Amino acid sequence: MDRFLLLLPCVFLAACSTYKAPTLGVTDASLAEQSADGIVLRFTLDATNANEVELPLREIAYTVRIDGREVFRGVRSPEATLRRLGTQEIVIPAAIPIGAGSALGPGLPAGSVRFEIEGKLSYTTPGSIAQVLFDTGVRRPSVHFRQEGDVELTVPEPGAPSPAPAAPPETPPPGG
Repeated sequence: MDRFLLLLPCVFLAACSTYKAPTLGVTDASLAEQSADGIVLRFTLDATNANEVELPLREIAYTVRIDGREVFRGVRSPEATLRRLGTQEIVIPAAIPIGAGSALGPGLPAGSVRFEIEGKLSYTTPGSIAQVLFDTGVRRPSVHFRQEGDVELTVPEPGAPSPAPAAPPETPPPGG
């Protein structure tokens, strides 16, 4: 039994090997949908994996603030695995109600507004022991992100053509 207890830290150390956490950056924030009841903002994040192995992404929990007021809090599955030495684009929405009692109040703020998005992305490191530790809640590696910026909330006039969607951000070629 004593030998087992001495080996236990070694098992945990093997499961917690030296994989680098992914890096996250918000590359775009835009108005995706609008109605009389609310808006949907779309945030595009680039997740970069500097490891020689794939990293399965598990969950992303995030909060969105507009002009300092919390307007959305959510949890989603990124539905992706970060390829080795690569970048994966992750798109997450924020559905924000408009009206009496909502954080934005009655009516959509016009023009450019200040946003803040922050959250945590959890992922799994390779190996069956790491997977067991994740599933049991003993070890859940994660990386935090936070970004501020401006998003355009201008609603086109009735009958005016919708603006063209923004071009996707450029992704550098692998290895470059």
